[in-house]
Amino acid sequence: MNIWREDNEKTARLEQQHIELVEKTFGVSLPTSYIQALQNQNGGYLKTDAVRVEFEVEDGEKHILLDSLYGIGAEDGIIETEYYREEWEITKDNIVIIGGDGHSFVAFDYEGTTTSPKIVYIDTDCDESHTICDSFEALLDLMYELE
Repeated sequence: MNIWREDNEKTARLEQQHIELVEKTFGVSLPTSYIQALQNQNGGYLKTDAVRVEFEVEDGEKHILLDSLYGIGAEDGIIETEYYREEWEITKDNIVIIGGDGHSFVAFDYEGTTTSPKIVYIDTDCDESHTICDSFEALLDLMYELE
């Protein structure tokens, strides 16, 4: 399944050495489905722009906005998680940020595991986090185009 918009700018090719760098840096294994998605496009804008959620966000909405995913590079993409945590004062530990805009982020949550992260939504405006789903595959199933 191709999740990427066709008008994305070309990104650097996904390289095994960068995957290994990220996994070593965070002490985790990235989900295979995430790596497979990045083999088509190493980060960029998605065909979809929203994710169905069980919790309420602003104005009682039951969706969050997610129109892009970060890729994997030596100096950009998900490797910048610690920078984002510091810049946006994110207190949640054991995460790898895979998308967001500063006011909110979507991340792998490795609490209690190094191999099977849940997917969480982090609202930096109110310092809250909510579990979206149990896997990256489940996240893909929850994504849709907001009308």
